[in-house]
Amino acid sequence: MSNLKITDLVADLKKANTQWQARETPVSVLPEPQQLAMLGVIVNKAELASVMKPIAGAAPIPATFAPAVDWRNHNGNHITPVKDQGGCGSCVSFCTTSVTEAMASIELGQLLDLSEADLHFCSSHGANCGGWWPTDAFAQIKTRGIPDEPCFPYNTAFPGNNIWQSPPHCTVGPNRDARAVKITNSTTIADITARKNYISNNGPCSAVMHVYEDFFSYADGVYTHVSGTDKGLHCVTVIGYSEAEHCWICKNSWGAGWGKGGFFKIGYGQAGIDTEFPFWTASGVKLPAPAHGWHGYENLGGQLTSRPNAVSWAANRIDVVVRGLDSAVYHKWWNGSSWQGWESLGGLIQGAPAICSWASGRLDVFALGLNHHLWHRYYQGGWSGWEDLGGVLSSEPACVSWGPNRIDIFARGMNSSMWHLWYDGAWHGWEDLGGIITSAPAVSSWASGRLDCFARGTNNHLFHKWFDKGWSNWEDLQSSMMGSPAAQSWGPNRIDVFYPGQTYNMMHKWWDGKSWSGDENLGGVLSSDVGVCSWQAGRLDCFVEGTDSAMYHKWYV
Repeated sequence: MSNLKITDLVADLKKANTQWQARETPVSVLPEPQQLAMLGVIVNKAELASVMKPIAGAAPIPATFAPAVDWRNHNGNHITPVKDQGGCGSCVSFCTTSVTEAMASIELGQLLDLSEADLHFCSSHGANCGGWWPTDAFAQIKTRGIPDEPCFPYNTAFPGNNIWQSPPHCTVGPNRDARAVKITNSTTIADITARKNYISNNGPCSAVMHVYEDFFSYADGVYTHVSGTDKGLHCVTVIGYSEAEHCWICKNSWGAGWGKGGFFKIGYGQAGIDTEFPFWTASGVKLPAPAHGWHGYENLGGQLTSRPNAVSWAANRIDVVVRGLDSAVYHKWWNGSSWQGWESLGGLIQGAPAICSWASGRLDVFALGLNHHLWHRYYQGGWSGWEDLGGVLSSEPACVSWGPNRIDIFARGMNSSMWHLWYDGAWHGWEDLGGIITSAPAVSSWASGRLDCFARGTNNHLFHKWFDKGWSNWEDLQSSMMGSPAAQSWGPNRIDVFYPGQTYNMMHKWWDGKSWSGDENLGGVLSSDVGVCSWQAGRLDCFVEGTDSAMYHKWYV
């Protein structure tokens, strides 16, 4: 236990008229060897001297920071819960992992719980409780990453799962590398204004500070050193600052029973935190690739009165169109980082609109008008007006493009057969392709000049008709279905078909170039048919109307 008695410390604080309070804490009552074991920073003296050396003739850095920032309440809470490093000098792994978790939330909106044990005991640091340097820890996060906490829980590194016992060991969890989160960049910041600018505009940092005896007993307020000797160096996470209180706001790794729920404030210039040592940053968080499989359903909101239909014209780009409550067409899109819209495209339509694309940034929207004609509107730098393409249709359309300036459109005619209209620089058709179909058709294309059409037959089975230098007959795929199908191809000789099942669940059937699969039940309770698109090989994005009339998203990677 520290030689500093709590009664003496409280008296010293009162005498010094400080702005912080002390109490007995789970750390202050520990034997001194255990307290010292928790202080685990090994300084790289050459790097420290280089980083902290003033730059002669450097112009002052302009201040762009807010008066106060706390990333627990700065456009949401981006700070993960306080953890306990126990009797191990692993503070550097805790403070660098904490920053990585915070940046994952800020940059990607992902709340992560990462494995400090993997970083400290399985990296170049080695399976021991010795100290480390933040630069080296961030270098390991950049190259090998940190997996999720369940991959290697911290307590399991110690004998009897007791974080106060030693020695620790490394356990490489299953699929560890595939679960690792990495960063792209890490830098150091020495200038005080630059530190505040970064925290205000970017996110938290790691920091190193001296720990004096009185710090073990910190309870609340703005810490300044009053009593006791220097016990060693410690790494913490700086999550904010306050100009009014002249302090940094920090997260510790001594458990929630220490300090104010595990957090503390420290005055500017105190304990060397901003005078002897830089701050360390992390950015460019990279999540592991998701495991192959289905994800969702994700609620994307809206008030739909039709199925959504979707298309992608570039990697990580999705455009979706639906009919709204006012029978107009509405547009929502994914730009690679967030969903945008809803945007009204106007019109008065029946059923669901269709959407396809034959070039980057080009969208063609088709819909069944109140006069049973096909209507067309396109986007190429701006939206056109609606164009009447004629026809006398009894279903919503489906469309696809298999090359530049090429569009093929299919719909059910008044005679219940499938009709075809196409554009190759000029409009052609309508062409009667026969059959007796009881749903809107679907269409996909996996090669130039190849078309695969699907529809429900009079026996409620899924039927298939294709064009490859000529039209085939209709093929019964033997799948019982309700509603209308949707189809998508993400590679040569690959087709994925979706349709509502007998209980209005989502069903999936695919062609792999050799044979048709069975019927895969993807669950859900659908209030519409399915819309589908793909923006890369092996990727499928499905959209449906839910029972609450909102749009739902389910995807496969």
